[in-house]
Amino acid sequence: MVPELRLIRYFVAVAEERNFTRAAERLHIAQPPLSTAIRQLEDQLGTALLERTSREVRLTPAGTLLLERGRALLAEAEDVAAAVRSLEGEMTGRLRIGISPAARFGAGADLLAACTRRLPGVALLAQEDTTGALLRGLRTGSVDLAVLYCPAPMDGVELLPLRDEPAGIHLSAAHPLADRLSVALEELRDEPFLVAGSGESDGWSAAVIERCRAAGFEPRTVPDPHPDLGQRAVRAGLGVVLYACSGITATPGETALVPLDPPVTLPIVLGRRAGTRNAALDAVVEVAQDL
Repeated sequence: MVPELRLIRYFVAVAEERNFTRAAERLHIAQPPLSTAIRQLEDQLGTALLERTSREVRLTPAGTLLLERGRALLAEAEDVAAAVRSLEGEMTGRLRIGISPAARFGAGADLLAACTRRLPGVALLAQEDTTGALLRGLRTGSVDLAVLYCPAPMDGVELLPLRDEPAGIHLSAAHPLADRLSVALEELRDEPFLVAGSGESDGWSAAVIERCRAAGFEPRTVPDPHPDLGQRAVRAGLGVVLYACSGITATPGETALVPLDPPVTLPIVLGRRAGTRNAALDAVVEVAQDL
């Protein structure tokens, strides 16, 4: 029996996240149906794909092979769909798209790659900037679309949910929690939390405070003196950073990025100028929402 593409897509998400909870959040489904789907896939293939422990999910040799081939299969399926659509006439256009630094390796890169495959006639001119600057660009029309991180609402800008990114705690390698496989957010109630030092990321600062309050405590916040996602401030031991895992890379020997358990997520959002519509823009939005 050949498995459905849906099952392959679910498996790739679990294999990449190494965690069922985060994979379920990424796929926007509940965890029990995801677990059932993976067992169904293993039954259809007649082999174990994952080794499940209380701490993590590991790939078996069969799972490693399926991850590699599955990614290629899903990409090919997207290419076939794009080719069929192109029979009606290739979509063309030129759009300016902004990407927040937190989305450069995750949602932003995924969207650009998917549009390259599915909308080869649409030229996307990408630029990276702060969420605040991109919101202003959308309102003034200097940017057509933007992949935003924890944006605050702004008049004249339409915000469309794209994905919820698993968050982690970025801290100094010398911190007592740096070697942990995971940490609960409430364990950090006595730590200073670094937040935006300017008004360019007010939405993220507000999200940090809201997530801490949801965990049962009022955080002590410290404005980050550097515009580098907390990298220098964390190395200097000025505080910890609650941030999307896809947006931060720890520096071996200097900093560590520890996942949160129970999971905490932070939103990646697609923004466009309110009331603006054209075929190319709508096509890119459709690709983004499919992701």
